[in-house]
Amino acid sequence: MISTENYIYEGYIRHRRFTPFEHFFKYPIFMMYFDISNIKRLSEGKSIFFRINKPSIISFYRKDYHGNKLECLDKAVRKTLQNKYQYIAKGPIRLLTHLRYFGYCFNPVSFYYCFDKEDKRVESVMAEVTNTPWNERYTYFISDFDSNNNLKSVMNKKFHVSPFWDMNHIYDWVFTIPNRKIAVNMKNYKENIKVFDASLNLERKTLNLKNLLFQIIKFPFITIKIFLRIHWQAIILWIKGATFHTHPKKIKV
Repeated sequence: MISTENYIYEGYIRHRRFTPFEHFFKYPIFMMYFDISNIKRLSEGKSIFFRINKPSIISFYRKDYHGNKLECLDKAVRKTLQNKYQYIAKGPIRLLTHLRYFGYCFNPVSFYYCFDKEDKRVESVMAEVTNTPWNERYTYFISDFDSNNNLKSVMNKKFHVSPFWDMNHIYDWVFTIPNRKIAVNMKNYKENIKVFDASLNLERKTLNLKNLLFQIIKFPFITIKIFLRIHWQAIILWIKGATFHTHPKKIKV
């Protein structure tokens, strides 16, 4: 059954580099999946442990997410979809992301799943990528389907993310439809050769206070750990001799 409610998703994230040397890492992770039109529902029945725009162990802050912070998130996302991608979202939009835990939120990428008017089918995904340490954001839009009914798109890289990759890449995205499991896979090609891939594989769990607190205990300070792990992996790549690429905006012409 397609995921049309709010859930916790738990699993792992994996990155693999194939050139000029092989490098691999895999970390356990959990993420939240919820309807952005009814954020308040997330905190219902969760007492002081979960608050909206207020400090808590778990919190949702509007400013951590897409678009104009003075607009509600649902309105801001729909505006971008229409203005940037000429897509009018007629149904619910559900977000797969990290919340703020112990006062800190960090999202390398968040995924906005856009459903049809009847709330029965995913029509598209907007992926919002954040780079480190520049803290810039950029969105990619995926609306085509492959023969397995997965969302799929091949596109040029448009946004500088890692200083250890240049901009001359082709992205090949594949998204399964959210249900008992969610999978996201991205392959990077350079001159028709696969140089990197990243995959996210998660399984659905009921969203309630008990399960949410269990995740916090199982994955303490997860958003801080993600931030630190990114920098740790960057150090390893630098030690191994990966080429450093300056941010395109910093290159003097």
